Amino acid sequence: MTAFSPLVVWHDVECGRYAADLALWRALAAHERGPVLDVGAGTGRVALDLARAGHEVVALDREPALLAALEARAGGLPVTTVVADAHGFALDRRFGLVLVPMQTIQLLEERAGFLAAARAALLPGGLLAIAITAALEDFGELGDLPEPDTGAVAGWHFASQPTAVHALPAATRIERIRRAFAPDGSVAEEDDAIELAHLGVAQLEAEARAAGFTPQPPRSVPSTEEHVGSEVVLLRA
Repeated sequence: MTAFSPLVVWHDVECGRYAADLALWRALAAHERGPVLDVGAGTGRVALDLARAGHEVVALDREPALLAALEARAGGLPVTTVVADAHGFALDRRFGLVLVPMQTIQLLEERAGFLAAARAALLPGGLLAIAITAALEDFGELGDLPEPDTGAVAGWHFASQPTAVHALPAATRIERIRRAFAPDGSVAEEDDAIELAHLGVAQLEAEARAAGFTPQPPRSVPSTEEHVGSEVVLLRA
């Protein structure tokens, strides 16, 4: 796996084909003024879609490899990248819309620093939109396994198989097995897990008020066969 970045591959396999939320981000970007900041942009799933629709986008992520892949895919689209940590960042421009897709906020160790940074990055009256998923049901070890997320690069094939969902006291732990199938038939396997902090609309709105935001009526993204739905908390600066 030396010819490409495993970080990019697994991000694409597990996140890249999700599209249920794109219509909402497009609608918000069309309504708000100024450029868009995409927080946790990864390889550009949302940022490139908005740029194709004609919006100027700044893509922020802490992983340089993911942003390098985004830049390679952008061509002449109006997208720039910033390597920074969402927990606290300071940019030299301000935005009419800041987006936080796919439960990225629930991966942060603490949210106060992010909310302060986002507030400072917004134009007066700008909008912060954050996708969250309520605490998932504790399925334990999954008996009937869902279909794995799959992808292929340069003769390699990849499969990311969810194996367990555990409800912990403060988070939901989602466990996977990642398998990489080499062109010579050998297979490399590794365990992976993420923990999504339990976070509801009311709690996030309360934290946002403390940071100087005014909550607006939230929106919803419906579930699909492969992904849970989400609530999108809207916060006006």
